[in-house]
Amino acid sequence: MTILTETPGLKIELKRKAFHSLALLYALGYAVLDRTVILRVLSAILLAVTVLEIARLLFPALNRRFVSLFGGIHRPEEFNRFSGIFWTLAGTLLTMFLFRDPRVVYCAMGYLVFGDAAAALAGVRFGRIKMGKNKTVEGCSAFFWTCLAVGFFFLTPEQAAAGALFAALVEVLPLPFNDNFWLPLLSGLFLTLLR
Repeated sequence: MTILTETPGLKIELKRKAFHSLALLYALGYAVLDRTVILRVLSAILLAVTVLEIARLLFPALNRRFVSLFGGIHRPEEFNRFSGIFWTLAGTLLTMFLFRDPRVVYCAMGYLVFGDAAAALAGVRFGRIKMGKNKTVEGCSAFFWTCLAVGFFFLTPEQAAAGALFAALVEVLPLPFNDNFWLPLLSGLFLTLLR
């Protein structure tokens, strides 16, 4: 492990996580709408986002406009690839489609929204010890404790601890695409097997 010498600005990360927290609307839709309805709504939104992402990547002028519209919350690697918006929505939709237990879905969504935000903000503000690309021990620790707290709302204490530990492992692994896709999906699978 090495000591981080430079981290992205806290202000930008706060903006990213405020936008990212809109994923709570997906969970709210899951709570108040029929499962079939929310899956159809999210599928339609995912289709629209996919078309926008492809258009953005095909036309550089549109890409620049799109990125500037969101006030600099895109990570540099997202300028020429699908953004976290797409991956968050895709991961959420698959999680809601594959897992029928609402406690599993809510817990996985809580990991995505609250755990990911805690990891990023703690990592930017307090992160000193790097572990992998853009990850810190401090961020990982904040992620674990936040996911543990989320788990206590939906799981037994033992399940909450195991789920938080598994989610923290997923968070630090260098998985392809984007961790916003894998985190709810793999956590949902693990929690389903655990329950």
